Amino acid sequence: MLPSLPHPFSPDIIFFDTEFSDLDTRTGSLLSLGMVKPNGKELYIEFEHDGQVHPWVEKHVLPTLTQQKISHETAQGMIRRFIGTNKKKKPYLMAYVNQFDAIFWYQLFGSPQHHPAFWIPIDFASILFAHGIDPNSMGKQRFFDWLGVDKKGFTLHNALDDARLLKVTYEKFWERI
Repeated sequence: MLPSLPHPFSPDIIFFDTEFSDLDTRTGSLLSLGMVKPNGKELYIEFEHDGQVHPWVEKHVLPTLTQQKISHETAQGMIRRFIGTNKKKKPYLMAYVNQFDAIFWYQLFGSPQHHPAFWIPIDFASILFAHGIDPNSMGKQRFFDWLGVDKKGFTLHNALDDARLLKVTYEKFWERI
């Protein structure tokens, strides 16, 4: 059992995940984005894409895409409405491992200054690392069992389900430690 730790810095978090056509951020593009607020409100978007996709993406991500595809411009408006426009207090975005999610997020909005969330994204893997837990644990059933999270109801590599799973895992993690 870990020692008692302080609460997170802010409860104003939006859990998010993206799926993209390739890990190469110079050639890849967004395929989908899922967001979940602490109160459970959700947003899911699938993007127009007519380019190539990596074979792994074709096998694991494309089968999870089921909705009408929209443009980046339309998505920006939907995201701004979902997040809100409080310029003084922007929520934090949290992803499991945010490096790729954040890069594609910034590409969607043009820069960190032009999007509706706080400019520094938070990643759950670093939180695990800081608490002495292998960041790769999130992919292991043993970790979810330790937290009491049932992954069976989530479709992996679906951006909304991955954001939902992150929210549940994050909440259970703070209850557990």
